[in-house]
Formats: sequence, structure tokens, C-alpha cells
Amino acid sequence: MVQPDRLVRVTFMSLDRRQPVRCSGTSRPGLATLVNLAILGLWLAPASAQCQRAKLLGAEVVAGDIFGFSVAISGDVIFVGAPYDDDRGYNYGLAYVFERSAGNDWLQSDNLPPIESSIPSNIGRSLDVDGSIAVLGLHGGQSAYVFERAGGPWLETAELVAAEHWFGDFYGEAVAVGGSFAVIGAPHDDDNGYRSGSAYVFERDPNGGWFQAAKLLADDGEPYDKFGSCVAISGNVVAVGAPDDSDLGTWSGSAYVFERDPNGIWSQVAKLLPHDGDSFWSFGWSVGVSGNRVLVGASTAQAFAPSAGAAYVFEREPNGVWLETAQLVSDDIYNSDFFGVAVALDGDIAVVGAENGDYNDTDSGAAYVFVSESDGQWAQVAKIGARDGAYDDQFGKAVSLSRNTAVIGARLDDDQGEDSGSAYIFKVGPD
Repeated sequence: MVQPDRLVRVTFMSLDRRQPVRCSGTSRPGLATLVNLAILGLWLAPASAQCQRAKLLGAEVVAGDIFGFSVAISGDVIFVGAPYDDDRGYNYGLAYVFERSAGNDWLQSDNLPPIESSIPSNIGRSLDVDGSIAVLGLHGGQSAYVFERAGGPWLETAELVAAEHWFGDFYGEAVAVGGSFAVIGAPHDDDNGYRSGSAYVFERDPNGGWFQAAKLLADDGEPYDKFGSCVAISGNVVAVGAPDDSDLGTWSGSAYVFERDPNGIWSQVAKLLPHDGDSFWSFGWSVGVSGNRVLVGASTAQAFAPSAGAAYVFEREPNGVWLETAQLVSDDIYNSDFFGVAVALDGDIAVVGAENGDYNDTDSGAAYVFVSESDGQWAQVAKIGARDGAYDDQFGKAVSLSRNTAVIGARLDDDQGEDSGSAYIFKVGPD
């Protein structure tokens, strides 16, 4: 059970400690500000430390493409999905690739080539990238696809077909890739009852081929749980969300942790539930994993305001038990923010999206940066938003994190036409 003192230190720190910066520009504090801070005995890092570095727009994006529906970053590579792009057919979809140049600029380097499939459906709705390997899922389809590159363009190298799934399982609704493993969610699979859900683990062999290594099922799965709605992987740990599980009330939600043993067997080691969960919280709507930590979003949690949301940190103890260690809530939580609709975790940094946050205007969207401190507490160090955000952009609907670089989707931005979409890059973390 999370300790009470861990629930109160996830908001902005007061002036007796560091003062984090809420900003969307790249300006540095003025001389008067620095003087005032010096008088207070504080050190304030440049305001650019938590601020927008770039805005990404796809070269072929037009109205209705929803560019930024999904985002993924690994090192110097970013993938952005536009699942309603019509260039290759109605709602065929498209995934864009951006790379960081030597001058630290992010430039569009590629569009992924057409997928060799007879049933393309909203390509770019789910995607992930790790190093030189990317995985894309088809919404409601029957396959997921691997793209790889070796010093050249990204090329399709494998189709990941599950051995047992059926059309309508929504296989590919969620995907994750890490090292030699890929995880594919199928939240409408019926193995444990109608729409109970499942997830599949594929492994890459030394010759570059992919094979199904495991099918993951909740040991207590029930109809309508939608296990597999979101997935994440880090090393030998996989997290799977089941946002419609009803252990703590109707659609209260849950998440599961699976680990791979030395013999290559994947087994469920924990079921995660929030200490204060309740009906209609959608705990497990989003998940992130990094090492011995799992971050779970509950996008409609109502502990602090109706449908405001929350996120929870779980850590693996030395004895292998996974325990809740923190509850993350924004310092300005408000009705229907959907804080936790997307989460990302890398080491001691967590980013939580709130698609209906009001950073610029109503539902313009926001994201929040939290850092784990030396004493194990988590502190909110920034609220970030798009410099040019506007009404109903839904900035924060998708987030991804690689070290201290975050990419955040704003799928309903209108720069290239109504609901064309965009994505933003921020440097985040401790100042």
C-alpha cells in the first residue's frame, strides 16, 4: 500500500526548494528575475530546460489525417503515426520518420513504404521503435509488421502473425518493441470470455527471423476486461493494461506484469491495482516500463476531480514483489483532464499526458514531467504545452520518452487543415 506521505509531494515544489518552470518558449530568465532569485538564495535553471525544442509536421499531411495519434522515440529517431491518411487508400494510414541531424534539428527522413497486406487498416494507429527496429500494428487487423534498417532506408522485414487469433480480436491495437522482443495486444480476444483480451510476445532469432514465443493471458481474465489494450516492454519485463477489468468496480481497470525466466518462459508475476481504485477509473488505459518500475495511467480516475485522472508508480522489491510506491497527480488537476491517457517512463523521468488539460485554451492539452528524487519521492518539475496550442488540439494524447527527450502528439492540431495533427519535441527532466 502506498504511504500517505507519498501522495503529497508530486505537485510543484515551493520556494523553499527548487522552483520548476512552466513554459512553452525558449527564452531565458531576465536579469531582474535572476537577481530576485539570488536574493532568495535559489538557483533557477534556464527556462528552456523544460521547453519546446521543435514542432513536427508531416510533409504530406492534410486535414483529417490525425498526424500525432501515436508517437515513439528511440535515440535520434522518431516515428509519428497518421492513421487516417488517404494517400494510399481511404484511411490506409501512414507512418512518418524523423531523425535528429548533426545540428540538433529534427528532419523528416522517410515515410514507411506500403505494407504488403491485403487488409491495411489505419497504419500508424499503433507503433513503437527501439534502435533500428520498428513495429506497426493494424487497427482491427490480423497482423503486425516489423521494419528495420541497416544504414539505409527503413524496410519491411517481417509480418508478425499470431498462431491462434481471429479477425475481430483487434490484434495490433497496441504494440511495443524492445531489444529482440515485440509485444502485440489483442484486446478483443475471447480466450477468457468475450473480449477478455490477450497479448503475444515475438522473439527475433540470431538470423533475423521472428517467431511467436508466448501468448500472454491474465490468470484471472474475464469477459470485457480488454487485456492487451496497451502494452510496454523493458528488458525481460512486459506490462499489459486491462482498463475494463472490474475487480474494484465496473471498468475500474487493472494492469499485469509478466517476466521472462532464464529458460525463455514468460509468466505472470503480478497483477497491479491502485490503492484507491473505483468504478470507471480506467486504470490500465496506458502503461510504461523502465527497469524495475511500471507506470500505469488511470485516465478517468475520480479521486481528485471527476474524470480528472491519475497515474501510479509500481516498483519491484528485492524479493520480486511489485508494490505501488507513488501516485502522480498534476498540481492543477481539473475535471475531465484525462491525466494519464498516455504515459512514458525512462529511468527516473516520467511524462504523463492530459489531452483535455487547458494549457493554452479549453482542451488544448498538456503534459506533466515528474522526476524521482534521491529519497524515492516523485516531484512534478514541469507542466508543458505547445507554444502555439489552441482549443481542442489534444496535446498529450500520445507521449514517448527516450532519456530526457520527449515527443508529444497533438492529433487534432489544425496547422495543415482541420484535425491534420502535429507532434512536439521537448527536453525534459531535472533542471
